[in-house]
Amino acid sequence: MISTLYSKLAVLFIGLFLLQSPAVAEVNASAQLNQLLTEMNSLDADFQQRILDARGSRLQEVSGHLTLKRPGRFYWQTKAPYSQTIVSDGETLWLYDPDLEQVTVQTLDDNLSRTPAMLLSGDIDSLDQRFQVALVRSTTAAKGIAAIQEFVLKPKEQDSLFEELQLSFYDHKLAALLLVDSLGQRTSIELFDARFNTQTDETLFNFKVPDDVDVVLQ
Repeated sequence: MISTLYSKLAVLFIGLFLLQSPAVAEVNASAQLNQLLTEMNSLDADFQQRILDARGSRLQEVSGHLTLKRPGRFYWQTKAPYSQTIVSDGETLWLYDPDLEQVTVQTLDDNLSRTPAMLLSGDIDSLDQRFQVALVRSTTAAKGIAAIQEFVLKPKEQDSLFEELQLSFYDHKLAALLLVDSLGQRTSIELFDARFNTQTDETLFNFKVPDDVDVVLQ
């Protein structure tokens, strides 16, 4: 679950994009994505997650709720029959599986900080250093129709937890994510009733371990 997390983004005129060299286009795409993410200090939304194998067969579908707040704070909860809660306060990550009656506790190291959830809720200043960023779709706003932007991020590091991440934006706001791993498995996350830059309850990011559950330290 931690490695399967999010979306669509930014504005660029296609004609100008085609006239640019690949290097300049990548820099501009990275700058646009950075700006969109910088404007998103917090996010609170319901979501629908679908996991497909490399052949396109559905492996799992689950709904839930997520809250992100910069820097590094994250809350993710899925509903039955795949109930799970993942919480981070920026330093520690808790994964609670009620069916197993178990909580896994991890220090937020470099590997975990590279997950899509941490990318969205954490430090984005080094975006162009860590990823190759491409703007693969961009439409300008028309009367009654909002702009759509889609970015594809490919990690530059060899040991990344994912091969490709697509972020989709609608009217300059994050709307969906698509994650592809090394086996071709695809995880899509669509956001609903999303609220941006609203006040959040800080206690949400400090997980309280329930009584009578096993705690596993990693």
